Amino acid sequence: MRKSRILTVFLALAVVFTMSFAAVPAYAASGTAITSVDDLKAMENNPGGSYYLANDIEVPEGLSLFTDSRTPFTGTFDGNGYAIKNYTYSTTTEDLMHAGLFCRTKNASFKNLTMTNVNISVKSGGNFAALAAYGQGTTFENITVSGKLSASGIINTLGAIVGSLSGGSLTNCTNKADVTVTGAADAAAAGVAGAASANTTVKNCTNSGAISISGPIDGGRSYRAAGVTNAAGKVISCKNTGAVSVTTSGSAEGAVSLSAAGVVGTSSKQITSCTNTGKITMNSTVEVSRSILMGGVAANAENAKITKSWNKGAVTFNGVAEYGAVVGGLGAITSNISQSWNKGAVSAKASKNELDVVAGGLAGTAVDMRNSYNTGSVTLSGGGYVGGLAGNAGLFDHRITNNYSTGTVKASNGAKKGQLIGIYSAGDDKASNKIYNNYYTKSGKAYGFGSVAKKSWAAKSQKVASIKAGNCPKLSSKYWTYSSKYGRMILKNNKEK
Repeated sequence: MRKSRILTVFLALAVVFTMSFAAVPAYAASGTAITSVDDLKAMENNPGGSYYLANDIEVPEGLSLFTDSRTPFTGTFDGNGYAIKNYTYSTTTEDLMHAGLFCRTKNASFKNLTMTNVNISVKSGGNFAALAAYGQGTTFENITVSGKLSASGIINTLGAIVGSLSGGSLTNCTNKADVTVTGAADAAAAGVAGAASANTTVKNCTNSGAISISGPIDGGRSYRAAGVTNAAGKVISCKNTGAVSVTTSGSAEGAVSLSAAGVVGTSSKQITSCTNTGKITMNSTVEVSRSILMGGVAANAENAKITKSWNKGAVTFNGVAEYGAVVGGLGAITSNISQSWNKGAVSAKASKNELDVVAGGLAGTAVDMRNSYNTGSVTLSGGGYVGGLAGNAGLFDHRITNNYSTGTVKASNGAKKGQLIGIYSAGDDKASNKIYNNYYTKSGKAYGFGSVAKKSWAAKSQKVASIKAGNCPKLSSKYWTYSSKYGRMILKNNKEK
C-alpha cells in the first residue's frame, strides 16, 4: 500500500515538472528581463539595450514607446516565447505620424513574440502597426499577431507587425488579424507589413487575416492592399489565405491608382515559392484610374522573377476602368514566370474603358513565361484581350514556351480572346519565333491577335485532347511529371495541391 502511494506521488510530481518545463523556451534568453509594464517603459532609458520577456504582459491602452525620432529603439527585444496581451491603441487625432507599441526602430531586432487580441484604431496619418510603426534596418523573426487593426482617412501604411520597413527582414512572421481601412482618401494596408523597401527580404511569412480598403478615394491618390506586404525586394515562401479587397466609391478629380494582391503588391527582385488561396476582389466606380493592377500572388512583378509559386484564389475585378486594367491569376504585370501554376478563376468586368483591359490565367501582361500552366477559367467583359496564359505578351528578346492551359476562356462586349494569349507582339530587328511549344485543350484560336514583323515569327502552339506526355512531347521530364490524380502533367518541383 505504501509503495502504491509513493508511486502515485512520484507520478504526480512528474506531471507537474513536465508541465513546468514544457512552458519554458528551449533556449536561454539574455539581457534585461521584462516582467511588467513599468519595465517596458523603462526601456526608453536605454534604447540600445537587450531585453526579453520573462512572462506574459498585458499593456495599458495607448502605450506607445520610442516616439521621439531622435531616439528610436536600436536594441533587441526577445519575446522569449511569451505574449503581450490585449494591446489597444485608439485615437481620433488626425495626421498622427506613427503609432504602435514601438513607434520608431532603427537597426533593431524583434523575435519570438506573440501579440494577442490587439485592437488598433487610428484616424489618419503616417505608419501604423501593432508592434512597430516604422522600422529602419530592423529584423523581425517568429512574430505572431492576432486581433484587429482599423483606420480611416489618409493612411501611409497599416500592417499588423510593422507599418513601414526600410531595409531589414521579416522571417517566420504570421498575421491572424483583420486589417481594415474605411472612408479612405489614400491608403496602403497589408497583413504582415504595410510596405517594405526594395532592400528588404520577407521569408516564410503568412497572412490569414482579411485585408480591405474602401471609401471615396481622392484624385491623385492610391489604394494598395495585399495579404503579406504591399512592397518588398525578395519575397520567399510566403503564403496568404485571407481575403483581400479594394472598393472605391464616388468620383475622383485626378487620376488614381488601385492595386490588390494575395501575397505582395510590388516586388523588385524575386518571388519564390509563394502561394495564395484567398479571394482577391476589386470594385471601382472611379472613372479616372491611372492604373488598376490585380494578381493572385503579385500585382506588379515587372522587375521580379516569379518561380515555383501558385494561386488557387479567385481574382475578380468589377467596375470602371477608363484607362484600362491588368488582371492575372498569378500576377498582373510580370517579367518572368517559371515553374508556376494557377487554378483560381480570373474575371474582369469592365465598363467605360477607353484603353484595353487585359486578363490572363497566369499573367495580365507577360514577357517571359516557361514551364508553367493554368487550369482556371478566365473571363473578360469589356474592351480588351483575354488569354488562358496571358492577356498580353510583349516578347522581343524573351520566350513563352513549354506551357499549357486547360481553363475555359470567355470574352464578351468587345473583348478578344485566345486560348493561350489574347494579344502578342514581337517585331524588333532581332526578333524570331518567340512563342512556341505551348499546348491547350479547349476549342478556339490559340492567340487572339498577333503583331510580328515577319510571318515566320508568328506564335506556334498545339491543340491536344489531353495534357499527357505523348500529346505534349516538349514538356520535358526535367520539369514535368504525370499525375494520375489530375489526369494530366503537373510540375515536378512545384506539385499541384
